[in-house]
Amino acid sequence: MKHDLWSTPLWHIKGVPLQLIDELYQGAYRIKERWPSENRSNEGGYQSPFLDWKDFHPQGIEYINKVVGDIFEFKVKEWWYNINGNGHWNHPHSHTGSDFALVLYVTDSDELLHLLSPFPQRRFERSADHVNVDAKKGDIIIFPAAIYHYVLPNPREEDRISISMNLQLC
Repeated sequence: MKHDLWSTPLWHIKGVPLQLIDELYQGAYRIKERWPSENRSNEGGYQSPFLDWKDFHPQGIEYINKVVGDIFEFKVKEWWYNINGNGHWNHPHSHTGSDFALVLYVTDSDELLHLLSPFPQRRFERSADHVNVDAKKGDIIIFPAAIYHYVLPNPREEDRISISMNLQLC
């Protein structure tokens, strides 16, 4: 009898309405003008302070509550913007104190998000040490918050923008 132990879920949700994405794109720069960068995991670039869920875009709240609520019951502990310009990146980190991390891509990910294997002994095997995620503008990625992950340097001249959220199961 075979048993799969400690599987790691990853959800890739496509199709956030593009009008909402465009409004969130504009919101990223309004927040950046208003608040200094927190510099939690970023090397260069901008990370907004943690923001309250009630202050998220109203249609965004409705959409995320629907699509994530179809997977599990949750609440958003906090959310923030990430803006990485050319050459900016994020150090390996996890989201302690949360159950799941959610990333909403306001621009393409360019396969720069890497999730590290939760099994350290497997990190020595080239094919099993990490998974890179190819998300497009308007995609949502959800993974366990304890998974260490990092973002490679942005090779483009244009900013790479995402919104991150810490989710707690209810």
